[in-house]
Amino acid sequence: MAGDVTYKVTDPRAPRLAVQQNIAEIAGQLAATASGNTPTLTGVMARAWRTVPGREPGTTMVINDAPYAIYVEYGTRHMTARAPMGRALAAARGGR
Repeated sequence: MAGDVTYKVTDPRAPRLAVQQNIAEIAGQLAATASGNTPTLTGVMARAWRTVPGREPGTTMVINDAPYAIYVEYGTRHMTARAPMGRALAAARGGR
């Protein structure tokens, strides 16, 4: 094929850094959706959803600092799971 071009990647992080802004926006949308899905008795857990930079460059994590968030997400033997983040991820994927 005439005009073939070969590229050499000098920074292996370049693809991830190129989409960093999009990833941060999607993470923000997930945090907002999870907050809306969170059951509110006092509202502490709903307000605790936030995004933080990930360990790897160009990544963003959605976290919840409420100490009982894991129990609401996954449930316990006394309480069924409410899964606010799980429902937010399902909605983002197009399922419900």
